[in-house]
Amino acid sequence: MAFSANLDQRLAARDAALAKGLGDADAGRVKPAEEVLDRLEAKYRALAGTKL
Repeated sequence: MAFSANLDQRLAARDAALAKGLGDADAGRVKPAEEVLDRLEAKYRALAGTKL
């Protein structure tokens, strides 16, 4: 039964995370994927440049 309780907790956490994400999207608290990916690419290119 411990497995079932753990699964229930994980499913509840998943449901809460999904609800938060949907709430953020509905409220407009999102950024276009291209903007986020461009920022991450610049960040990791800069990091790679400092270690070479």
